Amino acid sequence: MTAATFHTRTAIPNTRSEHKPGFFARLVEAMMEARLHAAMRELNRHRHLVPQDLLKKSGYAATLRDDGGLPFTR
Repeated sequence: MTAATFHTRTAIPNTRSEHKPGFFARLVEAMMEARLHAAMRELNRHRHLVPQDLLKKSGYAATLRDDGGLPFTR
């Protein structure tokens, strides 16, 4: 058996200094973000079909300027 050794000027760290998400985690996150934007576009596209007074009467809190009342926003 043989073993190869090498010397470096600085020590090699055992672990990463910061945790970075992997490729698939970033891919899934990007896909979820794209679906969120697509859902928002679809809601905005058809918002004119529902009367605003009916939305306020039923307790719908989201508006065009503030979408914090939507269930899928973070």
